[in-house]
Order: sequence, then C-alpha cells, then structure tokens
Amino acid sequence: MSMSGQRRLELEQARLEALRFEQVRQECSALVHACTDALRGVGDVAVQQLAAPGLRASADALRTLRQQVNQAPDAARAGLLALAGDIQRAIATAEAEARAWSEAQANAVAEARQAQALAAVSGDATASASGATRLAQEAATEAERGNLEAASRLARAAREAAGRASAASLDERVRREVVKGLLRTLKDMNFITVGPQLNEGVVVLEGRLASGRRARFEVKLDGEMAFDLDGYEGRSCASDMEKVETTLQDRFGVKLGPPQVVWKNPDRLSKGARDMPTGGAERKR
Repeated sequence: MSMSGQRRLELEQARLEALRFEQVRQECSALVHACTDALRGVGDVAVQQLAAPGLRASADALRTLRQQVNQAPDAARAGLLALAGDIQRAIATAEAEARAWSEAQANAVAEARQAQALAAVSGDATASASGATRLAQEAATEAERGNLEAASRLARAAREAAGRASAASLDERVRREVVKGLLRTLKDMNFITVGPQLNEGVVVLEGRLASGRRARFEVKLDGEMAFDLDGYEGRSCASDMEKVETTLQDRFGVKLGPPQVVWKNPDRLSKGARDMPTGGAERKR
C-alpha cells in the first residue's frame, strides 16, 4: 500500500515571530548602512554646506536608532525608514538650492532615493528585489532629469516591489526552517536522505530505506507540502506519515494541516478499505 497527498505547513507562532524579528533586524542593518552611505556620500561642497544642519541632526538620530535595533527591531525599522527619507530630503533640498531645482523636483529626487534605500532593505536575490533596485534607480534618474510624473510612478513601483521581496524573503526563511525539520525527522527515522534540492521554485527532499520504501516531499514557498510514500505494505505508510507529523510538531514547531490523501495499490489491502484512514478515499481540507 502506498499513499500520496498534500498538507499545509505552518510554523508555531513563537518560532515564526522569531524568524520575522531576525529578518527585521537584518533589514535594520541594511537601512543603517544605507543611511550611513547617504550621509557620507555628499561630494559637492556647496551641497555639504547647505545640508550640514539637517545631516548633523540625522547623524545623531541614526546613532540613537542603532541602539534600539536589538531591543525593539520593529520600532527601529520604522524610525530608520523615516530617517532615510529625512536624509534624502535634506540632501535634495540642498541640491535644489545649489542647482536651481524646483521644490517639486527636490521632493521627487528625495522620494526616489528613499525608494533606493527601501530596495536595499529587501536584501535578497529574488526577482522582486532586483526589480525594486532597478525601478528605484530609474526613478532617481527621471527625477534628476525633471521628469517628475515618471519619477513618482517608478518610485511607487519600486516600493511595491521591495515590499514583495521582503515578504518573499520571510516565506523562504519559514520554508528553510520547515525543510530543516523534515530532513532531521527523516534521518531520525533511519531514512537515507537525498536532497534537499530546489527545482523550479519547489524544494524536493526524498528519503529511502533499504527495504525499498521511499518517502518524497515537495515544499512550496506558499507552505503547501506534497508527499508521496511508496513501497509500503498495509497501513505502515500511514504510520510513518503520523511519525513525521508528530516529530515535526513536537521537536520543530511545524504544524501540518488536514491532509488530502490518495491511496495507491488498493489491491494490496489486507483487511479492506475500512482499516485505512478515510476508508481509502481522498480527504479534503
């Protein structure tokens, strides 16, 4: 008897929150670097002098926010995002005075450069992250050329792409945590593991026993897990799946939602479908 199906994977709230806090702290670090680079990156002497009062105040605020990152990462992140905007507005306003830009153009430049700082926060190699960086750079270029409508549109798109990249980054952290628990569980059950491997956005992990039994798992970024247990006799495949579920929850804080199960090789049932969970039928969530 063999079985395949799908389960929904979730981390217990405490572990999920710990992963989220770690990501927020890393985003804070990226923002600190972005703000520091902006403060140090003003090369024009006239702009330096005109922006000096505002940048001194920003430097003081940056030191304070850096001290808050570990204790209150969410508040620190919000403060750093606001500070990044303040720094870019101070610089852009000084550039406007030095280069005869209009106030509207200075605001557009500041908005675009703040979007660049937000794109840097997403900090991973996803398409959304690279797209956010590209859009933010294009926004800055258009703003400096005076194409304000295009600059505003591009800056808004950059912020949205950065938000998607940040969310995808957290989803990937959760998936790595789940896969780590699944790998450890299979090894504890004496499976020889193959993988994990990333295949077209899906993490694939397989476990094999000398008896010929095989357990294959595919974990998607959205938390859906497909499984396929093959080469089993009688109810032993369901028993192994129960062991996987229990170990994942008890040791790794991973909860599995209600299954959708398809029984294979029904002719090998020894006592009839009534001995099997769901009576051999597919279970819906």
